[in-house]
Amino acid sequence: MGFWSRLTGRDVAEAATTTPAPAAPAPKEVARRGYEYGIPRGGTTENNQGGGDLGNDRRELLQQLYQVYNTCTWASACVDAIARTVTAGGLYIDWASDDLEGSKKAPSRPANVQRLQQLIDYCNPYEDMRQLLRGAVTDLEVAADAYIEVVWFLGEPIALYSLDAASMRIISDPHGQVTQFVQVTEDGQKAYFEPHEIIHITMDTPRSGLHGTSPTEKALLPITTWLYASGLLKETMRKGDPPLLHIDMPESMSENAIKRWLQQFRVRILGPKNKGEPIVTSGGAHVTELQPSRVPDLHATKDQARDEILSEYGVPPAQVGVIESGNLGGGTGDSQRKMFMTNTCGPVAGLILEKLNFHLTKQGFGIEGWTLKLREVDMRDSLQVEQIRDLRIRNGLWLLNRGRADIGEPPVEGGDDAVLIDRQNLVLWKDIAVMSKAIIAKAAAPGLQAGALIDGIDMKPEPDPQPVPPELAAHAAAMADGQRPAPGQPAVPPGPTAEAYDWQTYYEAMTGSGGEEPDEFSSRLRRALAAA
Repeated sequence: MGFWSRLTGRDVAEAATTTPAPAAPAPKEVARRGYEYGIPRGGTTENNQGGGDLGNDRRELLQQLYQVYNTCTWASACVDAIARTVTAGGLYIDWASDDLEGSKKAPSRPANVQRLQQLIDYCNPYEDMRQLLRGAVTDLEVAADAYIEVVWFLGEPIALYSLDAASMRIISDPHGQVTQFVQVTEDGQKAYFEPHEIIHITMDTPRSGLHGTSPTEKALLPITTWLYASGLLKETMRKGDPPLLHIDMPESMSENAIKRWLQQFRVRILGPKNKGEPIVTSGGAHVTELQPSRVPDLHATKDQARDEILSEYGVPPAQVGVIESGNLGGGTGDSQRKMFMTNTCGPVAGLILEKLNFHLTKQGFGIEGWTLKLREVDMRDSLQVEQIRDLRIRNGLWLLNRGRADIGEPPVEGGDDAVLIDRQNLVLWKDIAVMSKAIIAKAAAPGLQAGALIDGIDMKPEPDPQPVPPELAAHAAAMADGQRPAPGQPAVPPGPTAEAYDWQTYYEAMTGSGGEEPDEFSSRLRRALAAA
């Protein structure tokens, strides 16, 4: 016995099994030593958000990004496509353990789950949950940060409100631990929030920090190019797409006369209504076109900038209405949508659900075993959906009643038995072992001549039947006609082959004086009679 055992009077193994393990500390109780990027000494304040000039001018930067969203067609199309797709199915709460195709039925909803469902159904008097989440996705794609205000009452959330990302300030210590949120409006109004009163969702950033980096900010260069090309094209169209000219005025023409000629040129030549008007000169002036119209070049520039914008947002062209036939590598509409759902919408939905489940499900209502999810909208063709459902029932992955429940039909008797349906046969899965042995025996029939043994059953071929004596053939034919031997008459005529056959068994089987006819004996007898 060791020192610990002598001291406590208990065995070491017993002490290990009876002493409870200490609870792990919560993340907020563990202080970190590292520093977040961009946070100044002493932490962030209302007036100093860190990050140098970018941090001090963050409000102006975010306002520019929102202006870009409202101005650039492709930026707003990408953001709206992501927001609509992520929130199309709506937010709902589901049993988290139901991960085996419905094999585990969800229990009845407890009271706290019902209260969370009420919050989802009515988050505030002005917005529904889908609008709230759509605005959060838009803020993530434009400003890289989304803020949701949580209103608490008696220890539980009772309302959710969206907050303007451009007016929010994060107060933290030098290590990035958030201590407070402050909203400062353009009119100077301020609102202070505790950390548990704000759900802060942020996009990824290359160097960490309190704020993320949005796709709109990363695509700012191609967006600016597209805006300038659009502005230049608009001005060109406003002037009627005039040619770029060189006009050589004669030396005798005065400066006032040149100004008067240019003024007349703007009135008579420039503008859509003057399109096609000839340029008339007098006094020896010469007009030369320097280059043709550059409208096609402007459109090509816009298309190139558009492709860069779509690539940065991760939105395939088909999702924003760009249909390019013969585009190598573009894939079909279904493949583009699958890529869009997996690579773009899935990560954004994951960020939102992680925050909502932590702040609402765990901290807000203390729910275990249930989780918030975003329902995906099935955009597949109806025929494809029906074919997949039929295939699952045929190969036994789904029960018939499961398939009927999926289309809203009531269950039927026998619909809870899994079946395997091939081209011709329907087999219950509980009989699949017998079916398997039968198929194996049928496939192995050519090998039986070599004396194969299947599952302990001797499958050797039977020996060729021996020749039937004439007496036995006549006797069998007589009994087949219904004649029976007289009492005392031997069942089998005497002969040299009487000892080679079990004549007594044959007699008992044919006359009914014994048990039922043995299968093996009857089959051999039939083959022998046929050979005779």
